[in-house]
Amino acid sequence: MLYEIILIYFATGALAGFVSGMFGVGGAFTMAPILIIGLPLQGVPEHHVMHLSVGTSLAVMFTTSAYVAILRYRIGDLQLPLTFRFVPYIIIGAVGGSLFGDFLPGDILKIIFMGFIALTIARGVFYKGHETVATGGDLDAVRGPGLWFHGVLTGITGSLLGPGPAIVIGPYLRKRRYTMPMVSAAASALAGLLGLSAAAGYVYGGINETGLPNLSVGFLYIPAAAGLAAGALVGSPFGIRASHKIPDILLHRMFIGYLAFILTVMLIWGR
Repeated sequence: MLYEIILIYFATGALAGFVSGMFGVGGAFTMAPILIIGLPLQGVPEHHVMHLSVGTSLAVMFTTSAYVAILRYRIGDLQLPLTFRFVPYIIIGAVGGSLFGDFLPGDILKIIFMGFIALTIARGVFYKGHETVATGGDLDAVRGPGLWFHGVLTGITGSLLGPGPAIVIGPYLRKRRYTMPMVSAAASALAGLLGLSAAAGYVYGGINETGLPNLSVGFLYIPAAAGLAAGALVGSPFGIRASHKIPDILLHRMFIGYLAFILTVMLIWGR
């Protein structure tokens, strides 16, 4: 039974890696619903399912996003000056959010998770598009309260809910004329940092919890993490290649469609 479940996790990881490579989302939106469905089948108590799902998907998000960021850097998509501006604010939000998340009931965390996806979809539906700059967007406009707000919010929501920085900073950077591949590259690099910081908080927060499955370290379930990470490393390069072959505005619309699919899965099977 364990081997079949790990195989499912591998296939899910491959899909998560593909969308992570394409959109820079880190893949947590793809992984978390499968964990929410799969963990109860393995006998995990309901009150631990959501925390284990988020903690495990965040840990895998670090591995996947770091790999995608390296690949993006090699082909020139990753703008380091842009990425570094967000780093301190994301760390502050991620650490604080992950520690606070340990005190939230799993059902409340699940409702927030789905509500945040719905809000992101609504924002994307009304996005009218902005002229992008192939060699880079408006870096001078990425500063001040807007930078602080989006950085800290990315850290908080990422640690509580599992979404990558693309969900929060994506629209912010698109308005500053960055292309989807550049947004995806910056989001992937920041998602790696977010995943590491927030996953550490979930591991620490679950150390003294009882009733967790075997081979767990805090709210990190190692068999699921191993299967998901292996699959994600396989799927990521294919997502990056696809992102360079799809028109920019179509790629944005596909991103919104992907979120709508994840929300549907959560509403139907994640109860």
